[in-house]
Amino acid sequence: MNEQNDKNSEKRTFPLAIVLGSGIIFVGILVIAALVVTRKSEVTTSPSPTPSVALSETPSPTPLVAETPTPSPTASALVPETPSPNATASPSPTATPSPNATASPSATNTPSSLSVSQAVERLKETRVCPACDLQGADLKGVALYGANLKNANLAGANLADATLGSTNLTGANLSGANLSGATISDNNFDGVNLSNANLSKARFSGPVTLIRANLKGADLSGSKIEAADFSEADLSGVNLKDARLGRSLKLTKAILDNADLSLVIWDDLKNEMVDGASFKNANLKSSNLTQLNDFKNVTLTGATMPDGTVHP
Repeated sequence: MNEQNDKNSEKRTFPLAIVLGSGIIFVGILVIAALVVTRKSEVTTSPSPTPSVALSETPSPTPLVAETPTPSPTASALVPETPSPNATASPSPTATPSPNATASPSATNTPSSLSVSQAVERLKETRVCPACDLQGADLKGVALYGANLKNANLAGANLADATLGSTNLTGANLSGANLSGATISDNNFDGVNLSNANLSKARFSGPVTLIRANLKGADLSGSKIEAADFSEADLSGVNLKDARLGRSLKLTKAILDNADLSLVIWDDLKNEMVDGASFKNANLKSSNLTQLNDFKNVTLTGATMPDGTVHP
């Protein structure tokens, strides 16, 4: 009976030993795993530059080093993959307009910015070119009916035989311009600079206003001035030799000092046409301007009268 009990006891003890042994082994494995994890954590967080001991104890040190975000010289290779703040700030070459885009002449050009050749082309096409630079331009024989040339620069321009009808030339510069043989009608030349201009054999027909115009030294020889208002204009030194002046011409307060009016024929000359005008030292020889000597408010000091005598 006792042997049977002992056998039964042995049977119960053996499984218990197995269970206890297995538990001890499992606990041991957990302890070892915990130590390994602790070692790995120390390797990844350690600031030491030479973690050789920790690396030798861990089974895979290389992956641990690669996973740590420690800066390295090769890190700059990643910069191009990230958007640079400077890249968004700098404009795209195709986005910025080309500086040469507005270099070619266009309709948006202001008249004053055009070259002489461009201004001539514009004038011929549109007849609108205020303040244009037409200095020295060749406009011979051009018809400029209704053209707007206000404040334009036509100094030295060739307008021989041109037709200027209803042309606005207010404030224009025509100094030294050639208008010989030109036909001028219904024009506004108020304040125009025609000094030293060539207007020989030009024809002024219809109402032409040249109020306060500058015609110093201009050549009007052989011209026909039928209807024009030269009130307060400066015609000092002008050449009107052999000119034909109409009954609608006005020289009120005009200056004709040192002017050549020899051989001039003035149809139906009246005092009011030359009221306040000055003919100092002018040449009136062989003209039909004898009645000027009888007019009031006309200055004839030093003028050579039609009969060849000099006015005191």
